[in-house]
Amino acid sequence: METVRLNIAGREYPLRAPGTQVENLKRAAGIINAKFSEFKVQFNVEDPVDLLAMTALHLATEGQSTVQETVAGSESLSTANRERMVEISKHLERLLEV
Repeated sequence: METVRLNIAGREYPLRAPGTQVENLKRAAGIINAKFSEFKVQFNVEDPVDLLAMTALHLATEGQSTVQETVAGSESLSTANRERMVEISKHLERLLEV
């Protein structure tokens, strides 16, 4: 496990994560900050809670459409694999709700 410090919306968050995930976490923080800044300018909003909520909603819905397209395109997969993909998608959606 490694300690990584992520700056999200101007706040620093120290996390412990497997070394293999550190770059993914940094990349994700970069995506969040970019969308946060984009919404700040686009909607002229200063409240970081509102901006983070808008960012979370955008990223969650973006992920849902990708998952739905993937599941819809998986008709050639076995029933077991398709059910597993649906299970994983539901789990990811629950994680994004937090």
